Amino acid sequence: MAEEFPIDPEFNRFVEGIPMDAQAEGPEGAEGEQGEEVEVSLDDSELEELPDGSVVVKLDTKGPMDSEDFYENLADSEKVDQFDIQKLALRYIELAEKDKEARKERDKQYEDGIRRTGLGNDAPGGANFNGASKVVHPVMAEACVDFASRAIKELFPPDGPTRTKILGDVTEDKTAVAERKSDFMNWQLTEQIEEFRDEQEQMLTQLPLGGSQYMKIWYDERQKRPCAQFLPIDNVLLPFSAGSFYTAQRITEVEDISDYEFKRRIASEMYRDTSFIRASMDPEPTGPQKATDKIEGRSAGGNEDGVRRVYHIYTWLELEDDPYSNGEMAPYVLMIDELESEVLGLYRNWEEGDDAMTKLDWIVEFKFIPWRGAYAVGLPHLIGGLSAALTGALRALMDSAHINNAATMLKLKGAKVSGQSQQVEVTQVAEIEAAPGVDDIRKIAMPMPFNPPSPVLMELLGWLTTAAKGVVTTAEEKIADVTAQAPVGTTQALIEQGAAVFSAIHARLHESQGRVLRILSRINRWYLEDMRRGEIVEDLDVTREDFARITDVIPVSDPHIFSETQRMAQTQAVMAIMDKNPDLFNRRAVIRRFLKQIKVPGINELMIDVPPPAKMDAANENVAMSIGQAAFAYPEQDHLGHIQAHLDFAKSPLFGANPFIAPGFLPKAIEHIKQHLVLWYLNRMNGYVEKSLGQRMENYELLQDPSMVDKLFGAASQHVEMDANETLNGIMPVIQKMVQQVEQFKPKPQLTPDGQVLLQTSMAETERRAARDQAEMALKEQEAAADIQIKMQKMQQDYQKDMEELQLRLAIAMGDREMQERIETARLTRDAAKIKQDGEKAVLDITMKQGGPIGYQ
Repeated sequence: MAEEFPIDPEFNRFVEGIPMDAQAEGPEGAEGEQGEEVEVSLDDSELEELPDGSVVVKLDTKGPMDSEDFYENLADSEKVDQFDIQKLALRYIELAEKDKEARKERDKQYEDGIRRTGLGNDAPGGANFNGASKVVHPVMAEACVDFASRAIKELFPPDGPTRTKILGDVTEDKTAVAERKSDFMNWQLTEQIEEFRDEQEQMLTQLPLGGSQYMKIWYDERQKRPCAQFLPIDNVLLPFSAGSFYTAQRITEVEDISDYEFKRRIASEMYRDTSFIRASMDPEPTGPQKATDKIEGRSAGGNEDGVRRVYHIYTWLELEDDPYSNGEMAPYVLMIDELESEVLGLYRNWEEGDDAMTKLDWIVEFKFIPWRGAYAVGLPHLIGGLSAALTGALRALMDSAHINNAATMLKLKGAKVSGQSQQVEVTQVAEIEAAPGVDDIRKIAMPMPFNPPSPVLMELLGWLTTAAKGVVTTAEEKIADVTAQAPVGTTQALIEQGAAVFSAIHARLHESQGRVLRILSRINRWYLEDMRRGEIVEDLDVTREDFARITDVIPVSDPHIFSETQRMAQTQAVMAIMDKNPDLFNRRAVIRRFLKQIKVPGINELMIDVPPPAKMDAANENVAMSIGQAAFAYPEQDHLGHIQAHLDFAKSPLFGANPFIAPGFLPKAIEHIKQHLVLWYLNRMNGYVEKSLGQRMENYELLQDPSMVDKLFGAASQHVEMDANETLNGIMPVIQKMVQQVEQFKPKPQLTPDGQVLLQTSMAETERRAARDQAEMALKEQEAAADIQIKMQKMQQDYQKDMEELQLRLAIAMGDREMQERIETARLTRDAAKIKQDGEKAVLDITMKQGGPIGYQ
């Protein structure tokens, strides 16, 4: 509600001293040299803020839906010389063979790693005699399964692998876009791309064995959706000179596809339409593929499906006839059929409008442990030797035990025994005939004297197991032997030590997963309108423009926290701090996060639904506050009218003052009235200042002298104070009474049963101490009285002794024998009394040392 602000003469005189012409000018530098206005318009969607604070200006690039000519297959185009393109086939097939030869030893290491898992029953090592043990130590397989189980749980939880993260200023529009993008991409990765999780799990199980593994993301025209595929390291060829995957001069993807898939790609125009012969022989498998076939129990049975090998080569080419590259070195995707040595496809691998011709990634590398070179290292490189030693030691122990329990004997040459061979069962007594002169069967045959299993070998096996697991250890293994009495710091240190290796690997997986999401975002930006959508996401108003930003949706995994134990400890720490500082936390959000962390289903059903703030009239606000809901004030409302309506409702004994309504209504009403008071103050202050300036508050940044605004507010505050004294004084007693009533309705603190017991014990202890103090005081008084009495008796005794001494001397001088005897008798009586007195004092001292008079406890 608009209010009039009369400006009195004093305020006008104060304002006249402020240079008001400054409001007509803009800030320095807002105009050009000739006075024309300089306008810079960069849409927020064109800017991308990076974590380091820098900003990337996005280019106006176009996708295949906007520019089909740019993304056409150049192998079937008249714009480029076809003869030059076909020459590329032989050249790059030869390069692929050289790259394969350069990485041959690497494939051998990967193959050995697969075999040493023991899943294919062909792990090397051990004896070769009939019945020799083929057991394999599970350290390699156990490490792979443990790693993959932990990794997939963090990278791909059931709710989806994405979450939102907004850089810079967080606005409602940015938040809404990020949330619907995250929901849509979670649906894509969990349902639309139905093979994604399976492919990623395969990749994670093979990652520790190969060191590096790859995921490919692309858009399938026929299925109208993105697709994902796991590429093992033996099917990705890098040149010998490559230093890393993303900077390699060329990347060759080796793909074996069936005749059906080959024809389907031709029909979808991914490959150019060409005449071809059906493949009759299976392509030569790699060493890792052969080892995997043994694990699957698969053997070649003839190429019935017409499987053929094609190369997808991501490389840099100089095509002079290409009008978009102008003959410069540019990134392309070259597709070659190995059987026909013919180019099937050639595509530009940068976005139209990108003058820098930045290469687009379609394959993402996942690393286990980086090392020098293009490929990372895995478990075969780290513990391959230990795994072989473990398998050899285990087989030696098993063979030793087998030999000692097998029927192996030596027979004397020339000793012939007539009769028939018999099969002797357990507990059966069988008779055999011996040669003449043989009375003892042991004279003909003797068991082989094999040594029993070696205890030294058993100890060595344990040491090797510890050494191998030390490389791939986890936090749980390190704290397995920690007792409950161990200090918390020691346990935490062991957890951090055991998690160090996996934490670093997890951070690399998190970064690679982010690359996957960026590729998926690009595909959505290109093909979103053509995609098939499920019923679940029909209500999501997602557009291609939403995916122009690629930094607001990131992997749900956290490179700093990668276990439920850590998350639970973090959540509990937050709740503990919240209990100590409740005013600093959103209690509802903290409890919601805790319930989500402990996997409680249906959180929305458990927690009270808090409606969003809504503008209401004063009557509806009174009703809402009476039933426990909050009301909110807004700047444009008539604040005095609202306050009056709330106070009248609060004073009514039938409504706000009713004991049934007041406990819930008054606290919320006081908070709501406070909002109206401060907004009334703000409107009055702004009103006075805007009246003087003649412009709205949002234009204050255009003033050359900001201190002028402060002076105006200083002058306006005096007038607002006078207005408040005239307008608000009448309502303050009612508000103060409401506050007092709220204090009365506050629940009195109730002691728990434990607290009551503690209070009673404390009161009993206080009473006991008071009684002890009184007893000690009375004892001290008795002691003082006895001491005085003893001193007086001593004085009397000394006086009497002196008198007796004088009388004795007088009797001796007078020669009075009778008097002398009487004086000696009195002296003996006095000494006896002294001995008695000393005994009583000793008893009193002992009583004091024992804590009081006898009988007091």
